[in-house]
Amino acid sequence: MGTEMDAKTTRKLERELEQAIAGIVARLGFRKLPLLPSQHTMHLMAKAAVAVYEAAVESQRSGE
Repeated sequence: MGTEMDAKTTRKLERELEQAIAGIVARLGFRKLPLLPSQHTMHLMAKAAVAVYEAAVESQRSGE
């Protein structure tokens, strides 16, 4: 159906989200968070956010 973002855009969005997540985690720090996530965990968080976004786009395009 051609609804997926191209790979370059997906990677860019993941990188930008990962940077945003890292910034928020750094600002909150141990005072607010019970555990500081590893770089790998923040990467997975960004990938999950992009997957949710892609699902929302697909849902909208399919009329759900």
